[in-house]
Amino acid sequence: MGDIEKQKADEELRRLPAREVISRVGLESSMSHKCVGALIFTYRCSIACPHCLFGCGPRKQSPPMSVDDGLLYLRQLHELDRVIHIAGGEAMLYWDELAALVQRAGREGIAPHFIETNSSWAVRDSLVRERFQHFRDCGVLGMYFSADPYHFMHVPPENYLRARAIACEIFGERHVCGHKAAPEKAEEFVRIGRDPELLAAYVRRSIPMMVGNAADRLAQYLPDIAIERLDLTPGTRSSFASGCFRAVVPPSVWELHIDPYGNIQTNCGIMLGHAKRTAPREVLARGVNGTNPIVAIIAEKGPAGLLELAYEKGCPDIPHAKSKCNLCYKARTFLRPHFPDILGPDEAYTASHA
Repeated sequence: MGDIEKQKADEELRRLPAREVISRVGLESSMSHKCVGALIFTYRCSIACPHCLFGCGPRKQSPPMSVDDGLLYLRQLHELDRVIHIAGGEAMLYWDELAALVQRAGREGIAPHFIETNSSWAVRDSLVRERFQHFRDCGVLGMYFSADPYHFMHVPPENYLRARAIACEIFGERHVCGHKAAPEKAEEFVRIGRDPELLAAYVRRSIPMMVGNAADRLAQYLPDIAIERLDLTPGTRSSFASGCFRAVVPPSVWELHIDPYGNIQTNCGIMLGHAKRTAPREVLARGVNGTNPIVAIIAEKGPAGLLELAYEKGCPDIPHAKSKCNLCYKARTFLRPHFPDILGPDEAYTASHA
């Protein structure tokens, strides 16, 4: 297929409802054609990955989202015609609440398209099969599995391999997302995650977004970059590589979250509104200038604008950062007391350790 034909095919897919796109191209590929929406079911997690964007971990005192709230938020996300999933933290920590939410959502025809998990709970075939069958019976189309050296610092790789194999049986391989790590690769991830030198090399090869846990726990593995050497331009609305627009600026936000507190937020740590006061579709329809001053600054000036604002508010000099996103995170962390209704919640700015 030539470039023009591919572009036309992609445009046609983007115009189709999310569920039909998933049916045509599979769950993982669908996310390159449609935007994504998620319920952050809880900030509590069974593990504390050092790269976690949201600072999730076992010590987080984060209750699960209530079933009634979850239903409201799923209705709102389905209005956006996005590929929708439930994530965390680790949603499976609260199985009874999660199972009830998915069941009631299925009855309403608003089931999430997939569930995200770290597989830490997947200790028996029978348990995994029971839970995945429940999801499928309720209208869930697939699963997403987190698999990398950070997760396998704590999660036995056999749990992941078990869960992924059973998910492929129940949902079909094209509806199972995440790293398709074979047993040998999973064992390699374990070695990397538990060896500081191997982990340092891995971080330098595949630099994570340096926010949340990563800003606290992985920064040691990366060199400091002088601010004047960072590309701080916000980019344009059509520029995915620049990151800023696709990450935080309505209506271009590629991944939108609603958390247990009802915060509508970007990925992550910038709150655009509250789902019980303003529906996400209304928040996105406001565009850049109608959202909040932090978003407006990022849209116009990128992280450089946030740094300028931080200095105006008395921030000490920030001479260097690990990356463009890391600088943005540093500036936002300082600015939080000045914008408590925008820069949050606490979990996104507080590192978690196992």
